[in-house]
Amino acid sequence: MRTDGTMQRRHFLSTLVGLTVAGTAAACSNTTSATEPAAVSPTASTDATFPATVKHRYGTTTVPQAPQRIVTLGQTDHDAVIALGSTPIALAGFVDSTYSPLRPWNEDAFTTEPPVLNMLEIEFEKLAALGPDLIFAVMSGVTKGDYAKLSAIAPTVAQPVDYQDWAVPLRPHTELIGAALGRAEAAGTLVTDLEGAFATARQENPALVGKSAACAELWDADFAVLGASAPRTQFLLDLGMTLPAPLGDLAGKEYNAPLSSERVDLLDSLDVVIWTTEHDATKGLLDNKLVRNLRTTKEGRYVLASNGGNDDLLYSMDWGSILSHRWALENAVPRLLLAADGDPATNPNI
Repeated sequence: MRTDGTMQRRHFLSTLVGLTVAGTAAACSNTTSATEPAAVSPTASTDATFPATVKHRYGTTTVPQAPQRIVTLGQTDHDAVIALGSTPIALAGFVDSTYSPLRPWNEDAFTTEPPVLNMLEIEFEKLAALGPDLIFAVMSGVTKGDYAKLSAIAPTVAQPVDYQDWAVPLRPHTELIGAALGRAEAAGTLVTDLEGAFATARQENPALVGKSAACAELWDADFAVLGASAPRTQFLLDLGMTLPAPLGDLAGKEYNAPLSSERVDLLDSLDVVIWTTEHDATKGLLDNKLVRNLRTTKEGRYVLASNGGNDDLLYSMDWGSILSHRWALENAVPRLLLAADGDPATNPNI
């Protein structure tokens, strides 16, 4: 397997999210403080309550006072931090690739581009040199050993109990981060408001409600279909769309499942297909004989959510964060409506 940035992103999107949690961790408490760093602009919300103590997979962590130098190691942790009124001093991402953790829904929070740390291989010395006073590794794959090293640097909040690595649903993700920031009530309100926004979207777009849809991928010659637990699929379900059982059963509770060439025709009867491949491979996707002959392709019932390029649709749906899904509601829904009408003349991919 190649180990370049492209393959890392594919692995993350199509495999790593589906890994199961290994082992049960022992409890510990962490109130470590870091060496006083250079002064920065305050980032903590003024209505937070401290000390704040939260439970996670590896024990409990106490945040003694409002943090000023937050580092986020989970892929989408910075979205929740920003939504709750704070700005991290460093983020995590795929390094040595075109991937960026800065997206239209969060980039305005930063006056300068923050450092990006390796999301898959933690750079402990580099992280420590930043002088953090709180570390979030909620939407991550940190191990018990990683956590021990991180908690020696600063109070660290790891994955919540009972959820898979890289696969924490929006509500527990937002609420755990909110509790650590002393803003548990505000976090709950953010999630409730977003659920209300989805309800409004269902009411205002009845043409999507009840329509069958699925997220499919093509990486080189390998097809895959996402299961109901994948954030992209969950976004569609929250809009009132449905995932037909023959497709949903392939992945079961997993993030995705391979889709053999013989089963690609399961996508034929859908009302909408959301296709993902590399940005520079979209023409090859549509030229693929199996894809080209699908009714959903011929009738324009597809949305391209490519990896790379200037289109943020993929990550707005796939991150499944408190900020990204707000952006997706505004930007994905109009494209889904164009795809669902079955008229090739109304192109959702312009």
